[in-house]
Parts: sequence; structure tokens; C-alpha cells
Amino acid sequence: MQKFPRETLDARAARLLAHCQIFKPEGNGPFPTAFLFHGCGDNDGPQPGYAKAAAQKGIASVVVDSFRPRDISLTEARILVCTGLRLWGRERAGDLIALLHWARGQDWVQADRLAAAGWSHGGWTVMDALALGPEVAEFADLEGVPADPLAGLSTAFLVYPWCGLGAQTLRKGWQKAIPAYLMLGENDTLSGTHLPLKAADKVRLSGATVETLIYPGATHSFDEETSVNPTFRFNPEQTADAQARFADWMARHLL
Repeated sequence: MQKFPRETLDARAARLLAHCQIFKPEGNGPFPTAFLFHGCGDNDGPQPGYAKAAAQKGIASVVVDSFRPRDISLTEARILVCTGLRLWGRERAGDLIALLHWARGQDWVQADRLAAAGWSHGGWTVMDALALGPEVAEFADLEGVPADPLAGLSTAFLVYPWCGLGAQTLRKGWQKAIPAYLMLGENDTLSGTHLPLKAADKVRLSGATVETLIYPGATHSFDEETSVNPTFRFNPEQTADAQARFADWMARHLL
């Protein structure tokens, strides 16, 4: 496991892109584009399924792997990242800031129609980026961060995000009042529903619209088939519904 050095946005983006998966719709673009951030589990988890659903609606996706560029193994992710010992959301938020910067220079990306989506730790990451804005530079060791590093970001989609210790939204709200969708599991014993719903209320105070959905009986990582945590239960029906809702939300706010 390694920590990134202090570097420019371009350098950070280059590290990440070597391990990203890019899904594009048919055609030449430019396409509205979403950035998808995994949780602490398998970094080859459910995100590609969501990306493929969005592609059917004409939206591109970049599935971001924040672990491999840092040499974080799955075991280290569970022991160190999931427990909050390493790589808090505010540090990882630099990954989103760097990739948004990169996206604004791509001719196949519609740079004023960008989205960020995060699952669990990835949701913490996206929400911290929205709460901190240019302050992310300090925590992520980034140089050359502009005054509005979230330029072009039009919506956020958050699936069972961590909103507890270390998360910034409940303390600061969001610096960018964009519409957001919050998807939770009724029986989630990790992220729960109480703090994410409180965070949603805090975001609404800044003028953002937040829609929420709580799946009955769903656990944390209900959409992750490969999870080895015995308290997490994969639900294929809810996963298919979640993917369809993701694609519809992105189409509604990006097209």
C-alpha cells in the first residue's frame, strides 16, 4: 500500500487512468460522462453493470479503480481502508477532482454534463469532494487545483455511502448544490440509514434536491455478488432495479 506523492492534476489523472475502465455508447460523442467510485470491497465489483446500463441511454462512464494505483490489495482494503485507518474520503476525493480535470480536455466528453457516483467508501469520496471543493487539494496532495474543481459536475448518485466518522457533508454541507440520488438498504449495518438521511437533509439546506430510496430488507453491498462479508446479501432483483434507476437518473440529469 502506498500514498500518492504531491503532484499535479494531470499526473494524478494519469496514474488513475491506467486502471480505469471506460464504457462508451455507440457513436462518436461527445457524451455526457459519469465517474463511478467503488467501495472498500472488490474493486471489480458492481460498477460495470451500472455503466453498461447508462451506456444504453447514451451516457459514457469511467469506472475508477482507486486501489490498484496505490497498490492496495483486497485484504488491505478490508483491514485498513474499511476500518478508516488509511485513505479517508477527503484524500480519495482528489481522484475525482483529477479526473474531472482530465475529462474537460477530452473531445469525446461533454464537459458540462458530468456526474459522480459512489458506493460506500466511494460515496464518502464523492460527498467529501462536494463538501470540500478546492480544499481537497490539501488532503489529496494536489497542485494546481482551480477555484472551481467541480466545474461541469451536474449530478451525484450515492449508493449506501459512508456518512459517519471523518465524512465532511454533515459538518459542511456541499459547496455545489447539484441534484443527488441517495440509495440505501433498510438492513445496512455498516453505513446504516440514519446518518445518510441526515446528510441528505444537510445538503438540502444548501439548495440541492436529494431524492432517496430505501430498499426493504437490503443489506450493505446488496448489489455486489462477489462480497465475502457474511452480513452482506446479494439481491439480484434489487440490483437490476438499482441499475435501471441509475441509468434513468443519469439520462434525466445529463441528457
